[in-house]
Amino acid sequence: MIPDTLGSPRKPTAIPEAIRSGLRTVRMGRVLYFYDRISSTNTAAVAMAESGAPDGTVIVAESQTTGRGRMGRSWISPPNVNLYVSIVLRPGTLPARIGIWSIGAAVVVARTIRGTTGLKARLKWPNDILIGKRKVSGLLLESAIQNGGIRYLVLGIGINVNLEVSTLPENLRPLVTSLREELGHKIDRWEILCRLLEGLESEYPLFSEDASDRTLNAYCELSDTLGQTVIVQNPTRTWTGKAIGLTPDGGLILQNEGFGNVIIRSDDVVHLSTAHASRD
Repeated sequence: MIPDTLGSPRKPTAIPEAIRSGLRTVRMGRVLYFYDRISSTNTAAVAMAESGAPDGTVIVAESQTTGRGRMGRSWISPPNVNLYVSIVLRPGTLPARIGIWSIGAAVVVARTIRGTTGLKARLKWPNDILIGKRKVSGLLLESAIQNGGIRYLVLGIGINVNLEVSTLPENLRPLVTSLREELGHKIDRWEILCRLLEGLESEYPLFSEDASDRTLNAYCELSDTLGQTVIVQNPTRTWTGKAIGLTPDGGLILQNEGFGNVIIRSDDVVHLSTAHASRD
């Protein structure tokens, strides 16, 4: 059951035909809810997962009133220009593989952008997608653990597709971009959504099974963080060092002068550069 506070989805016949006719999957998006306006697609997806929504259930919204990002941040969600999508996943794997799901999904998003637009999307650890040094997409992975296993994951993805950066608050404009901003023309949001869901379905077995090396290698090839000097911040301390690699579960290995190699799991990473500092 979908809580009334989440808003009312369109009837199945009102889901955009471009999604219905363009999606070639057997798992991802076979159950799909489409909202004109919602508090948060992740909030809806968690509620649906708790109520038994099947693996691959997709929630798409034209706008969000309280979109959420990593580290408790808000995600600005203007209507009718971007992609706001969340997916219920039931991988049946151990919690130790959650990090692989996070970075693997980021690889799929970057590849989707590259494949549909030709733009050279790259990755900022753990799962921000950049074009140049500006953020075009972000992911939020939430999990429910029970009896040592994953009950479900909810993967939230926001992609700035047709956003006009000039409409954002002035302090965000140097940090954010969109596909339209980079290409100079509007993009078909639903084509990107369909290709994204197909990419996730294709890679699903790799995230669920013991194929971490392939996922890690794919991430490293697209990483804009590895090899850079970065600052890592959390509520208790700040680390500075060179990002030199990933652990088997997707953690960032930071080479710090005073402490040797430090493993970073989910903190705030800032890229240091004489020309630019990129931060989520």
